Amino acid sequence: MHNFFAKKRITAFLFILVLVTFSVLNIIQSFGPIQKTLASADFHYSEAKELIHELDDDINEHVFDKFGFVEAYGYMQSLMWKNEENNFEVVKDMEGKLHYTYFATGPTDTKDLSDRVAALGAHLDPKTKLTYVMTPDKYVRGYTQFPEGIPYNYNNETADGFLANLKQDGIDTVDLREGLLESGIPAKDLFFTTDHHWKIKTAFWGFGQLVNHLDGMYDKPLDPDHYFTDLNNYNVVPYQDIFIGSQGRKAGKYFAGDDDFDLIYPKFKTDYSFYFKTGETEATLNGRFEDALLTTYPLNVQGATYDLTADKYFTYLYGNQGIVHVVNKDKPNGLKVLFIKDSLAVPMISFLSTVVSEIYLIDPRYYTGDIMDFASKTDLDHVFVSISPQDLVDEFFPYGSKD
Repeated sequence: MHNFFAKKRITAFLFILVLVTFSVLNIIQSFGPIQKTLASADFHYSEAKELIHELDDDINEHVFDKFGFVEAYGYMQSLMWKNEENNFEVVKDMEGKLHYTYFATGPTDTKDLSDRVAALGAHLDPKTKLTYVMTPDKYVRGYTQFPEGIPYNYNNETADGFLANLKQDGIDTVDLREGLLESGIPAKDLFFTTDHHWKIKTAFWGFGQLVNHLDGMYDKPLDPDHYFTDLNNYNVVPYQDIFIGSQGRKAGKYFAGDDDFDLIYPKFKTDYSFYFKTGETEATLNGRFEDALLTTYPLNVQGATYDLTADKYFTYLYGNQGIVHVVNKDKPNGLKVLFIKDSLAVPMISFLSTVVSEIYLIDPRYYTGDIMDFASKTDLDHVFVSISPQDLVDEFFPYGSKD
């Protein structure tokens, strides 16, 4: 009996020791971020809820060996042949690709969002054309299949209704979901396995489709000899087993593996100026496509597999910036265009820069100015709005509201 209680006490002591040790490590890990949040906090009673939320985020984001736990959990889910994680936040389709999804009973009504795009068009200079570019959803109709019991979010059906509303308002549209399965790219290679973005070769295909569409709108073709839209005129550098995308960062590499990444940039001579500004951070770069428009840091970063700085998709145009201005110095008399976009369009826009004179990019999440005011006061030939099906929500359309 004495030995029985002795074992109980030792077990309890070891359990408490582990808890205390883990707590101390967590405090050390999150002390800096908590201190930073408190230093910038507004301690008024009305802001208390927001401050508590920020502190909770700090602690959750800086759990000691967080991704070790993520990987262990993902590994256990794989051993049990589960097709979802975190209460269906991330799910697997039949070929093992990850998706964001949620339970829904039908498409979302987006009439208010399409009205905002129409309001933007009405606000533009009459000479400025407006086109909505719908990039594809990772759930590719006619190809993607979910196992039984996995919810479907109706993103494609929501996008269908949104485009139908735009067409009723007489707005030009390009639907890059069409022709995707006939692009020549194997369906399994259209999107990354662990990321919600399309692969760079798919984005390059989208660039070609967009140029074809624009050539039907302007008297002077953007690429009359099909030189700039020919992938043979670009370097394609493959990186194998190097990329874990946003969905993989939530599930861990043992749940869905990792991805290859292709870096694509021109073989031909290029000369650019690239300016970006997000918050107080701004910079200007000059040089060739690969010097001005690309950063190779995400491809070279070591020992931070899950860190945002290692996100390979951010290789193009330094990821999502509040506002970007790209000047193609080799085409001073080309089109001047503006993209109001989300992240999916970024590499496609990079390639489009080879056939136009200037491109402005605005990310509605990080741009603090008035988008309609900027679009109407800037000398532009064409304005594109490109928000993917999964992002057809208020956050990406902060303009044209009736309120």
